[in-house]
Amino acid sequence: MSTQPILDAHATADQRPETVTDGDSAGDARPDAERLDRRLRDRGVAVARRELATAFANLDALSPAERRVVARMAERIVAGVLVPARQATDDSSSTAPAAVGRLFLPDEDVRDQG
Repeated sequence: MSTQPILDAHATADQRPETVTDGDSAGDARPDAERLDRRLRDRGVAVARRELATAFANLDALSPAERRVVARMAERIVAGVLVPARQATDDSSSTAPAAVGRLFLPDEDVRDQG
């Protein structure tokens, strides 16, 4: 599986990663790499959109061109932050995919909790 751009999102960001059993042992399950990668992209898109809405609400004097620059910057920041996590989803021989799912796709959004 190759890592696709973060803005190719198709699924909703509020679902937990699904697991598949590899068949080698009864209790051994791992996140499905393609679904997890797609979920990471979706989560990144949701975060970028949320932060852009917050920023644009406070930057109403921006021209359309300036808004495009800020939007592109937000997309690139989110994509850059998620690169290591998305690459780790390709490593099905380790515990990295499960860890990525727990770290980046929590059950609760803790952004505004103090």
